[in-house]
Formats: sequence, C-alpha cells, structure tokens
Amino acid sequence: MNLSRKTVSRVVIMLLFAVPITLSPPDLFAQTNWREVRSIRLGRFRVRVDVSSAHTVRLFSQLDTSRITSDEMGPDSLKVWQETLFAQLDKPTRTKYVLGNAVLVEPYAADSSTIGYAITVADTGGAARTVLTDKGGIEEFLDLLAKGAVAAQTLTDAELKRPGPVNGKPIALAKSVNFVYPRTARLAGLSGSALVQFVVDTSGRAKPESITCLQATYKDFADAATAVVRTMEFTPAELEGHKIEQLVQYPIDFKLNAILPIKPFEVPRRGGRR
Repeated sequence: MNLSRKTVSRVVIMLLFAVPITLSPPDLFAQTNWREVRSIRLGRFRVRVDVSSAHTVRLFSQLDTSRITSDEMGPDSLKVWQETLFAQLDKPTRTKYVLGNAVLVEPYAADSSTIGYAITVADTGGAARTVLTDKGGIEEFLDLLAKGAVAAQTLTDAELKRPGPVNGKPIALAKSVNFVYPRTARLAGLSGSALVQFVVDTSGRAKPESITCLQATYKDFADAATAVVRTMEFTPAELEGHKIEQLVQYPIDFKLNAILPIKPFEVPRRGGRR
C-alpha cells in the first residue's frame, strides 16, 4: 500500500508488528513504584505515561491483550525531544524523531497537502507497535509525554510514592479576551488567521520571550495575535497541586463581523475558532 496517497484518519488505521528501531539494554535501574500521569486512546490503541519514584518516565501501551512497556526515560531529554517535535509539526525538518529506545515518530505525506505521523513504541524485550495518526493524534501523544516529563521534574519523592494516578488540572483562561481587528485588514475587508505558540508560566501569563507566531495569513494578523497573547490571563495547569508551565499552540481566526471572545480551553489545541 502506498502510504503517501492515503489520508490518515484520527483513529488507528494500521498496526505494524515490527522492530523499526534498534534496541539496547536499558540504562536506568527498573523501578517498582509507578504512578499513572495521563492516558489517551487512539482507536483500539491505548497509551499511558507513568512516572517512577526515581523521577523517571515510561510508556505503557496496549492493543487488545497485547501490552508493551518502554524503557525508562529521563525527563530532561524527554522534554527537549517533545518540544522540538511539537514546534515542527507543520514543517518537519527530519524524517525520523527518535527518543532513545522507546519512541520513534516518522512524519510522511498522507496526501498532497496533509502530513501523517507514524508513532512506534518499543519495549525492553524487542517488541514494537506502530500506529498511524493525524496531527490531532500526534498532538495528544506529545501532550501525554510532556505531562510525564513535568511530573517527574516537579513532584516530590513522597508524592511519587503515593498510590493511585497523579491528580491533574488542565490550563484554562482566567477570563474571556476580546482582541483588536487589524485596522488595515479591516479597511481592506480581509479575513485570515494566525497560529501562536507560547509557554504559560506558573503565574498564569505567557512568557514574553516564548511568544512566536508559527503561521499567519498576513503579517497584520500575526502582530494582532501575538499582541493579544500578551494580555491573556490563565489559570495555570496543575499536577498534584503544583502549578506547572504549559506549552501552548493556539489558533485565532480573524473574520469580519464574527469576532468572538476567546473561551476557556484545554491545550494543546488547533483548528481555529468557529
């Protein structure tokens, strides 16, 4: 089957029982104390991120009765890898994004205008599972990894040893925001959109140095979108009561006579405002 000519849906459309990456013995000592941080489902394929009492992270994935447990991963390298791929989803710079012996992500052309993603998760015994998904699916997967890395970096030793899943609270806007339509675009009768990326810190504000417009229909829309992000006030995301930073990619649509306040949301999120 020629994958480059197939449009990938949100759910799993293929599972490959192969080993596309070379595995080596784990570098980290296996831990017995683990807490679930977050889990997601991609069709019949489910994946969960856990954090250990040694501040390491692993993935547990399942397809029906088939289960895979990945190598343990350090949170620092996991966070760097996750942020790199997340920032390049629209324009990948690599054909393979490899995270140790645990995860491999391969972007590919699903059709002439759509990027698909093959996510391979491997275990310590040499088995692997691959799932094909779209941008929405890879965003959920990367947010899953981000939560695991932050939990390992943030939670105390005592908190990591508690039983049961880690309690989390998603980020949300503290209040609605109205933004100013660019004057030149309004006079010209132009509509458009912008996608802005930024980090919300533990005070609930976007870090100024992190605000970047990844794409925009016109420069005026990019300027207006980044300006409104600087005024936003958030209720920070939390893990076990700890306020945490959150990487956000947020779309804003500029439509004449149809501008609505921005409403509370979970992140990451794309797709524009309606």
